[in-house]
Amino acid sequence: MATTTYSKFVDAFFKGIFSAQTYLRSFFEQVGISANFQNQSHREMQYMHIKTSIPIEEHVRSILMPFAFNAFQHELVLAMQYAVSEMANGSYLVQHFKKIEGEHLVIWIPEEEQVQCSCKEFESSGLLCRHSLRVYVVKNYFQLPDKYCLNRWRKEGSLDYYDDHIAWTSDEEWFQDYQCLTDTLLTESSVTKERSDYVRRELTTQLTRILNEVRNIPECEGVAMDLTFSPNLKLQ
Repeated sequence: MATTTYSKFVDAFFKGIFSAQTYLRSFFEQVGISANFQNQSHREMQYMHIKTSIPIEEHVRSILMPFAFNAFQHELVLAMQYAVSEMANGSYLVQHFKKIEGEHLVIWIPEEEQVQCSCKEFESSGLLCRHSLRVYVVKNYFQLPDKYCLNRWRKEGSLDYYDDHIAWTSDEEWFQDYQCLTDTLLTESSVTKERSDYVRRELTTQLTRILNEVRNIPECEGVAMDLTFSPNLKLQ
């Protein structure tokens, strides 16, 4: 059913980029990133070249979208420039070979195959940092634990998932309009603290309302869905 698929897609999409802890600017940035992913050609995925001989890179390439994989690959390449010293408690000090200062502490939790780096990159961007990746390489991991390939960066969890299930037209134009709308809302809401507080307060309510309305739309098989914005739709 087209409507059921779309409803599940929208639900998963917003759960991936929005939570109670998400700041207003971060929300719009993640919407913009996710929308940009949709505009990437499927052919681009075939040309994500391997830069190292590390098995983790090959594994992650099969999971992440091009943008996310390129960011991961950049961190993995730089990880090879770091020395690792294991501490008595099982944690690691990771330091660049040219820098005397600037050590990073990576806590290793073996029971959960989990790392926690003092740079907090994963908590910020959702992608592992070079320091954590260096620890996984030292520990001879061939695959990255599944928890570190977040749904919002995965090929099957992206907006491409919807494109694979429903044939639609003008998808690129729709996402450009969508991103433009969110950019405009961010700009307008940043003018004053009152505007910012209002938008932040209303986002959860409005997104929940939209999801509920989508779920209530009758299912119609074989009917193309027009997802383009009306040219008359403007922010007031």
